[in-house]
Amino acid sequence: MKSLLAIFVAPLFSLLLSAQSPRAYITNYDTNYISIIDLGSMKNIAGIKTGKNPHGVSVSPNGKFVAVSNEGENTVSIIDPVTNTVTNTIAVGSHPHQLSFTKDGAALYVTINAEHKVDIINTSSWKVESSIPVGRNPHIPFPSPDGKLVYVTSEGDNKIVVIDIASQKVIGEIPVFGWPRIISMSPDGTTMYLTLRWLNGAVKINTITKKISDWIPLSHTNKFPSDGKASHGIGLSPDGKNLYITSQVLNSVTIVDVAANSIIGEIPVGKDPNWVDFTIDGKYAIISNTASGDVSVIRIETKKVIA
Repeated sequence: MKSLLAIFVAPLFSLLLSAQSPRAYITNYDTNYISIIDLGSMKNIAGIKTGKNPHGVSVSPNGKFVAVSNEGENTVSIIDPVTNTVTNTIAVGSHPHQLSFTKDGAALYVTINAEHKVDIINTSSWKVESSIPVGRNPHIPFPSPDGKLVYVTSEGDNKIVVIDIASQKVIGEIPVFGWPRIISMSPDGTTMYLTLRWLNGAVKINTITKKISDWIPLSHTNKFPSDGKASHGIGLSPDGKNLYITSQVLNSVTIVDVAANSIIGEIPVGKDPNWVDFTIDGKYAIISNTASGDVSVIRIETKKVIA
């Protein structure tokens, strides 16, 4: 019998864990606030008002800032995680979706879904310093492990755009032949794992050749994936050995041994599991469940839901 850490009733769009403290930051899209879960006590400890329809969340590498994109207001909120207060609000383009700090923390990349570009915020001035066209309806910005590149999903063009951080220019594209959803990546940056709309599973991409090299199909069900909601969240465990993939038709998380490319477990969670992240010590996986408005905490060692 699984247990769930109940938080709120609003749909959960994004989840990110802080590497510096045992906290999970979760956006509540149909509201104007985010929630903070203390992973030590497994309790919801705070709600922070950011702006209308908070969508994406990112924690800076040094843990000093939490950034939240507010899709309904076309802004990004910067939060001080010590005081849990908004210290800066930055105007960006129309309908900001996800966002991510670069590995050095010098810039914050924000996908601007309605204007088909990425806005780049300088984290010294907290101002948009440039914008890069990336194709229709960008959604996810994902920095490479070496900190040199940012991969951006283009939902409208069924591709991933590769940006060189130093020059702030597009240097390549990866066709994925479907609506790209969420990215994860091997520690050496040579293998990308990507969920696609309508696919219950994921594809593997060789980032050197920029081609899909394999796929990881999950179990099927007679339930039709309404609006293409099959697999969504995906994440590689901190040790790089196991890939966690959510299924919104099965309401479960499947664990894949990446070396063997084989499924080693499936764990029931809440309804419409949307996002996956891990504690820095590799002990827990945190899953946000959109339809049930809660979070599942999985102990990686036992592969069981504990909260």
